[in-house]
Amino acid sequence: MFKNEKLRAIIQFLCLCAGGWSIYQVTYMRYSYYDAFIEAFSMTNEQFGVLFSVYGTLTIATYFIGGVVADKISPRKLLTFSFISTGLLNLWFGTLPGYSMALVIYALLGITSTLTFWAALIKATRQVGKVIGEGKALGGLEAGRQLFNMVVGTALVFWFGRFASMTLGLQAIINFYGIFLIAVGILTFLSFEDEKADASQENPFKVAKECLKNKNIWVMSLIILGAYAVTSSVTGYISNYSTSVLGISVAAAAFIGMFQAYFSPLGALGGGVVADKIGISKMLLIGALGLVATVLLIGYLPAGTGMVVLFLAVFAVFNIFMGVARGLYYGTMKEAGIPMRLSGTAIGVMATIGYTPDIFLSPIIGRILDSNAGAPDVAYKIIFTILAGFGLFCAVMLLVFRRMNKENIAKLDQERKELKAAKKIQPTEAA
Repeated sequence: MFKNEKLRAIIQFLCLCAGGWSIYQVTYMRYSYYDAFIEAFSMTNEQFGVLFSVYGTLTIATYFIGGVVADKISPRKLLTFSFISTGLLNLWFGTLPGYSMALVIYALLGITSTLTFWAALIKATRQVGKVIGEGKALGGLEAGRQLFNMVVGTALVFWFGRFASMTLGLQAIINFYGIFLIAVGILTFLSFEDEKADASQENPFKVAKECLKNKNIWVMSLIILGAYAVTSSVTGYISNYSTSVLGISVAAAAFIGMFQAYFSPLGALGGGVVADKIGISKMLLIGALGLVATVLLIGYLPAGTGMVVLFLAVFAVFNIFMGVARGLYYGTMKEAGIPMRLSGTAIGVMATIGYTPDIFLSPIIGRILDSNAGAPDVAYKIIFTILAGFGLFCAVMLLVFRRMNKENIAKLDQERKELKAAKKIQPTEAA
């Protein structure tokens, strides 16, 4: 359909960004529309927690299998199926079914947004990175997802406020995401072409065994675990921190929640560009140390509204470093020499291990908050110190990774220098 290759590439990348953003919006609506969700579905807080737990369990259980699938089936088929099936599930969810059916829908969403999607998304982005640079491609994906969040997400927040009731507003937004995803799925099918899976003739168990025996994949998994633990937990609890420690209004806290959309793209894009110049693991190390510093600063700010301006400044910087980390933490595969034929399975292993904080961190944080119910500032000092520890763990794993791969990293550094020198010579030769 798209004969112009440049136009095709642009549309492909827009599909990856738009789909990569919208596919998770309904399942993670609790961050922006928690009260509306409880009212619309007549759920208790515990039931809502169980609903999300079902989704989280399915995602963790299927990341690895999804990696194997991504090495057997083309990204075009997997992404198209994921977008359209998730869109249809969103439309079903928009009918506000009973609790039992909602559990079924969330379980299915855990499959369509993970098993057939995540590894295929990263693999497709790595393929784009062969042309524009892997750092730029991965950083651009994260930036693009957040830009869609900034533009469309902000518009939807205003749209939600125009409805007569929270229930009607929530239904409209859920249905919007359903229709949007189906449209992205159709465009993905038209703009992408089927490619032969590199490992299509290989035994998937042999590929999985090869990945599990690779020490680099385990270290990269721990890098992701450390970075994800910090970023997901801070963004998940920052609204509560803002109201309980700083004393700001719920409405203002909702605005602060949008900081990720506004500042994360700066880190993702900038980090991707710099990473292609200095190396991905080196840029990630800078990002990890930046996360540690900013989390500790936020955690040890004095309580009260007098700290709001300083908090906003530090949190903005935190989101920039978060963009660097989330945009690049799969990019270390190039420095580790992971071939494209193993890419899907490797991503599956890394995601399975890297996203386990979704299972164990929330109960720990909840227990700390409950134990210090009368002193939220004390609770958050403890919480943010723990999260800074995860950031430091990420930095240590990056140092281990760089030591393990120093020869390959040095080779890539030399290639970058030679490419830079060649670009300087070309204009002179033309003259």
